[in-house]
Amino acid sequence: MDLIKTLLVFLFTLTFLFYFCQSFNLESRLPVIKKGTDGTYFGYSVAEHQVLNEIDEKVVDNWLLVGAPLGKNLQPGTNRSGALWKCPLSTYHDDCVQVITDGKKTIEGNDLLPPMKDEIKDGQWLGVTVRSQGPGRKVMVCAHRYISKGDDFQWGRGLCHTLTQRLDYDDSWDPCRGKTVERAHEQYGYCQAGTSGMLLEDDTALIGTPGPYTWRGTVFVFSVSDDFLNRDKSYYYGPLTEPDVPVDKYSYLGMSVTAGYFLKEGKMYYAAGAPRANGTGQVVLYTKLPKPIATLMEVSLILNGEQFASSFGYEVATADINGDGKPDLLVGAPFYFNKDAG
Repeated sequence: MDLIKTLLVFLFTLTFLFYFCQSFNLESRLPVIKKGTDGTYFGYSVAEHQVLNEIDEKVVDNWLLVGAPLGKNLQPGTNRSGALWKCPLSTYHDDCVQVITDGKKTIEGNDLLPPMKDEIKDGQWLGVTVRSQGPGRKVMVCAHRYISKGDDFQWGRGLCHTLTQRLDYDDSWDPCRGKTVERAHEQYGYCQAGTSGMLLEDDTALIGTPGPYTWRGTVFVFSVSDDFLNRDKSYYYGPLTEPDVPVDKYSYLGMSVTAGYFLKEGKMYYAAGAPRANGTGQVVLYTKLPKPIATLMEVSLILNGEQFASSFGYEVATADINGDGKPDLLVGAPFYFNKDAG
């Protein structure tokens, strides 16, 4: 009798689990599919964005923002410099509209100018990073291969643009501008700023720059607040020289970034992935030092990958996984494998 009861409980549990596993979380019958031009890497990066009414904060528009890093930009005089597209959540496949990002002559108008003589836009990969700050907030789009040039030099600094909630041009951000380049790639000659990035709720931008100091890499943190007179105008960044540099050459720190109150409530930690650090990959957590001590940030913690060449830190994200109301740090290791699982 006990055996029969046990079997019945087992069968009931198995049936319940089977039914639960068969339930769906994603509606696959009517997917929203958007298509771009072939060969433009349309969809390399995506973000969801909501436009709100400024008065009652009701939703005005829902957009799917799509980066196409090899697309033809609206800016004249460019070729395959990358593009940002806004797509409505409709059943049409080809109703996306390109967003003006480069070459604005004036903030108000839509007249566009070609690139300046001291910059190269072709091949800049605009759209490699696309992020929304949230409903009714700003949008950021980056071009990590943007080049500044002169008569005898070309520096791959990278560049990011912020847009208003309605996707109008807001500002451009070049965190490596003015940094030391006498030793080229051994300093800030090839920053590649914007390889990763995000906009935080407190109007702070976090930009990953894996190129400085022979691809050790670092991050930049700065305010993008509209309150220009009162906002903090400092650019905070992670250490790149001994003895404080957290990683070796060719670590690609800044390939991914995220932020959250991970270790201490009320204290913001900026996390950056370094997928080639230490052979396994690492994630470095930075914190700001109290002003006016320095704009150089402090390394608070280094997380090590478990497996050689697993690229631990290739992607990082913030989410409350266990439902305790506190942010958790998620780390991707795309080349990790288990020989028993395949």
